[in-house]
Amino acid sequence: MASPDIPKSYKAVIYDKPGEISTKIVDLDTPTPGPGEVLINLTHSGVCHSDLGIMTNSWKALPHPTQAGQVGGHEGVGKIVAMGPGTENAAVKVGQRVGVKWISGICGGCPACLSGHDGVCFNQKVSGYYTPGTYQQYVLGPADYVTPIPDELDSAAAAPM
Repeated sequence: MASPDIPKSYKAVIYDKPGEISTKIVDLDTPTPGPGEVLINLTHSGVCHSDLGIMTNSWKALPHPTQAGQVGGHEGVGKIVAMGPGTENAAVKVGQRVGVKWISGICGGCPACLSGHDGVCFNQKVSGYYTPGTYQQYVLGPADYVTPIPDELDSAAAAPM
């Protein structure tokens, strides 16, 4: 179920010249959540030193240079505005405030995931590097891996966590 207020396009900040400190604001088409995904209308994003490392290609352990056009950021908070197929029994719902983490998604089946150490998943997807990050108004996330944010916690305080 999607909100009727979802725009066709939105603003995002991309790394326009990876290897340099350079960003650009662009318009992107609003994605539709696929199977197991939710669409989040972000209101807050943290800015982290690791974002600088990704932007400037200074993390030599990453498998390839950051691509031009990558939406950066990996610490975001917003409300779910649409849910994709297969999310009917998800623990999250439309209207719920959730967070997107450094690791935007995991495989759930490698030894690290199976032992409860998803932070070192062998197939992890880093937000703002493998997947579009949180420097945008809308982002997709796995319904089973976004983090519910308690009502008592302010979004500005939650985003950089």
